[in-house]
Amino acid sequence: MGKSFVILHGFENSEIKKAIKILKENFPEKELIFATSTPANLSWSLEDLLNELEKEHEEMKKLKRNK
Repeated sequence: MGKSFVILHGFENSEIKKAIKILKENFPEKELIFATSTPANLSWSLEDLLNELEKEHEEMKKLKRNK
C-alpha cells in the first residue's frame, strides 16, 4: 500500500493535533504523511513538495528506529 499525504493550511496548532489524531485513529492501515503549509513551500510544485515530504518522512522513521 502506498503512502497518503495530508497537507494542512490555515489551521491552528491545536486543530492540527486534533486532525492528526483523528486521521491516525480512523485510518490505521494507511501510512500517512502529514505536513503544514509554510511560506516557503506554498510556492513549490506539488511534485517537489511530495518528494520533500516523503524524504523527511523516511528520515523521521529512521530516527525513531534508532532510539
